Amino acid sequence: MRKSLLLSLLLLVVLPCRAQEGYTHLNLAGGWMYKDALTANLVLEFSKRHYNSYEIFGDSYKSNVDDSKNWLVGVAYKPMLTRSRNTFLKLRLGAGIGSNTEHFIGALQAGLELGYVLPGNLVLMLQQKNEGVLRVNHNFRAGLLAGIKIPL
Repeated sequence: MRKSLLLSLLLLVVLPCRAQEGYTHLNLAGGWMYKDALTANLVLEFSKRHYNSYEIFGDSYKSNVDDSKNWLVGVAYKPMLTRSRNTFLKLRLGAGIGSNTEHFIGALQAGLELGYVLPGNLVLMLQQKNEGVLRVNHNFRAGLLAGIKIPL
C-alpha cells in the first residue's frame, strides 16, 4: 500500500514536467528602420524544446520620408544559435501579411535577436530586422529595435 501511494505521488509530480520548455512571453519593441522610419512590434512568443521558439507578431511601420504607413501580422520561427548563462542569440525567420493605406501587402523577415535574461525571466532584447515587402515604395528595409519580454 505504501509503495503504490509513493509511486502515485511520484507520478503526479513527474508527469506534468517538460524539460527545456520555457515560458510564454509578451514582447514589446520599437526602433528605427533605414530611410528614416519608425517601427513597433507586439509579439506573443512561445518557447519550445532546446530553447527554440515561435511567435505571432503584429508590426506597425511609419515612414517619415513619404508619410507611408503599414501594418503586418504574421508568424516567425526563432532557432537558438548560441546561449550562455544570461544571454542568448537567436535567428529570426518570419512572414507576414497586412495592409498599407492603399492595398494588401506581404513581407518576408529575417534577422537576429540578442537577449539578456533578468531575474523573474524578464528579458531585455535587441533585435536586428531585415524585411522584404511587396507592393510598397521601399521594398527592402533594415532596422534595429530594442524591447522587453514579459513572462505570462
